[in-house]
Formats: sequence, structure tokens, C-alpha cells
Amino acid sequence: MSATKSKPGEGEPAPKKTIIDRIYIFLTSIRFTIFLLSFIAVSSIFGTIIKQHASTEEYLSIYSENTYRIIKFFRLDDAYHSPWFFALIILFLINLILCTMGRFTRFIKTEKVIKLPDENALSNMQMNFHIETKDSKETMSILEKGYKYVHKEAQGFVLERGALSKYGVYMIHVSIIIILIGSFIGLIYGYKGFMILNKGETKGQIIMRGENPKEQPLGFALRCKDFKVSFYPGGEPKDYVSTIEVIEGGKTIFEKNIRVNDPLFYKGIRVYQASYGRTPSFHFNIGGESVTLKERDTYKKDDLIIMVARFESMVHDFGPGVLIAYLDKGEPRTSWFLKDVERLKEKKIQGIHIRLEDIREDFYTGLEVLRDPGVWVVWTGFALILFGLYVNFFVYHRRIFVRQVSHGIMIAGIAMKNKEAFKEEFETLKRKICGNKS
Repeated sequence: MSATKSKPGEGEPAPKKTIIDRIYIFLTSIRFTIFLLSFIAVSSIFGTIIKQHASTEEYLSIYSENTYRIIKFFRLDDAYHSPWFFALIILFLINLILCTMGRFTRFIKTEKVIKLPDENALSNMQMNFHIETKDSKETMSILEKGYKYVHKEAQGFVLERGALSKYGVYMIHVSIIIILIGSFIGLIYGYKGFMILNKGETKGQIIMRGENPKEQPLGFALRCKDFKVSFYPGGEPKDYVSTIEVIEGGKTIFEKNIRVNDPLFYKGIRVYQASYGRTPSFHFNIGGESVTLKERDTYKKDDLIIMVARFESMVHDFGPGVLIAYLDKGEPRTSWFLKDVERLKEKKIQGIHIRLEDIREDFYTGLEVLRDPGVWVVWTGFALILFGLYVNFFVYHRRIFVRQVSHGIMIAGIAMKNKEAFKEEFETLKRKICGNKS
């Protein structure tokens, strides 16, 4: 009868995984990562194809009513601010953090164990040589010029160079995490809207686009001091410039000429030159008084109430005209005033002479206002990812082993990548060391 001695735990069932273990395995699995990346990519495609923050009328002019209901239900009209998109980003962030931490923890544990291989192992390395001497001082002085000690013992030393390359992949992982965090900050705390300013006009809030546009205060005001636009001979805009003053606390802080691709930046808010247009103004003489009105403006004096109801640049081939609405004995009436027709420039309403002196079209500037508090976090992440890529591809880790043997000193080297470059470097070291021993 014979008995075999088994190792402790051999033959015993593996410990049962807890719920936390199962969740951790699921969150760090490659399948889950691929699923998240695919879902984020598809979401980004929808966010690009489907116009964001448009009005209901605009969507219904493009899609059917049923398709619009689907778009609204899944928040595809504001995909990057929808709860499910936030959830995808958070899950991907958790997945990346856990994977990076797990891999880095295993890496640190293995890095702590640095041993000097025995003579047989050194002899089997592709790059090795032997010198017949017991004095390693001269050899070490040559190696110390480019390498640093990572392990010492009585029989020899271990030196290395380019250790930073071991951390390149972790730099890239961390940089992606930083970029995601910066993007998330921008999505939550940032905003984007527009502002229309006429020359001389001041505003302290922007309009946020969407089905229900709302105002967003800036914390300061912008005043359009001047706006100029130049055209090519064919009529296309050549350049348009807004001279904008930043006003805070009733004082002008500074002014800047805003052009396309040359925004104004103040307190984390960027103001871009986005568009321009024309605003008609109507110059009347009402009972001897000079009055300037714009569309939807109302003039009141005593019993006379008139409103600019509509403007047309061409009224039945007679030129530009403006439609005036007024009350006549409590009944609403309208009347056209035509700039280029003398007999239709002046009328009598409620016994008061009203004459259209001129119609002017003044330019207004359209500004896009963007606040993204996470942008510097994102730029930091991009800077780190570039450095990580450089370290990962252009810096390589190599080690030199020096061991005392019975007939002298054994020197060997190893590199995990860029082995051809290390071979040349090792041969150079060999010539220097053997030259000193000749």
C-alpha cells in the first residue's frame, strides 16, 4: 500500500466567487470594454447625423412624426447631454480605471523582485561576454555612465536604462482617463449659446438653443462698439469684425476685435464670431417729431398708437416698404408706407401726418458663446498622451547583468524591444570594456 502526499489545497474546489468578485470581473472584461466603445461610437454617429438642439418645427420638416417621437424619447436631439450617454462615459471610466489599477498592481509586484541570474542563465542570453579579471571597478565605471543600479549583491550587480518606458502604457491609460474626466466636466458644467448684438447694444445673457430656448447669464456684459463687414466683388462676405467691449460692474474691462477663428476669451468663456445679418430701421416724421422704429416696435402719443408690423425689401416691384398697424376708433387697421413711391411715403392717421423718411438696414453681429471648464483638463490629458506615446515607442528598457564567476566576470544584457538598437549599444560597451582589459 502506498500513499501520495498532495500539496495543500490540491484537489479542493476553488473558492466560490462573491457578487463583488463577479461584478469586478464583468467590469474589467474585454467584452464589456468593446461593448462600451461600440455603444459610444454608435451614439456619436447619431449625435453627428441628427442635428442637435433644433426646434420641433425643424425636426418635423426633416423626419416623420413617429421618427421624431423616437428621437425625443431617446434624447437624440441632445445626445451628448442625455442620461444614457453620461452613463456610458461613467461606465467606460470605471472600466478603464479598474483595468489600469489591476494591471499596474501586478506590474509593481513583479518589479519589486529583481534577481541576478546565475552563470548558466547569463550564458544562454543572446548578448553576453566574459572578461578574465577579478577587479570590476573599471568595468562598473564604464557602465555607470549610462546605466543605474537597481540591484546589488555579493556576486554582482544589475543595472538598467530606459526604465521610464515600462510606464508608457500606463501614462496613455491615465491620459485617457484625464481626457474623459475633462470631457465629463465640460458636459455637466459647460454650456453653448448665441447672442445677437446690434451696433451700440449691450447684453449680459445668451440664448441656449433647444426646443425651449432659455437665457443663460454670463456674469458680465458684452457691448457691440462697432461692426464692419467687407465683401468680394461677387457679393460674398470677405471679412467681418465685431469690436466688442467687456463690461463688468458698470466699467469697461477691455475691448477686442473678434474675427472668425480669433475669439474673445474672458473668465473661462470664449466668444466667437459666428454670423451676421441686417436689421432694418424705419425713420419716420410723426407730427413733426423724428422717430426711429424697428420691427415690432410700438409708438404711442396721446391717442395715437402705431406698430411696425412687417417689412418687405420689395413690395410688388415698387421697392422696400413697411406695414404699419394702428387703431382707428378701436378697430385695427394696417397701411403700407413705400420708400420709393412719393405718394405712398406720407399718410394722415387720426389727423396726424406721418411720413416715412428713410429705411436703413444696419448690420448686426451673431456671436457664439462657449464655456467649457474642462478644456484645460482635456489639454492636460492630450499632452500626457503625447508624452506617453513618445515614451512607449521611442524609449526602450534594457538591463545589464554583471556577475563574478570562477574565471573572471560575466556580463550579459537583455532588452524586451528595439533589440537591434540594444545589440549595437551592447557591442559598443563590449569594445570599451574589453579594450580597457587588453
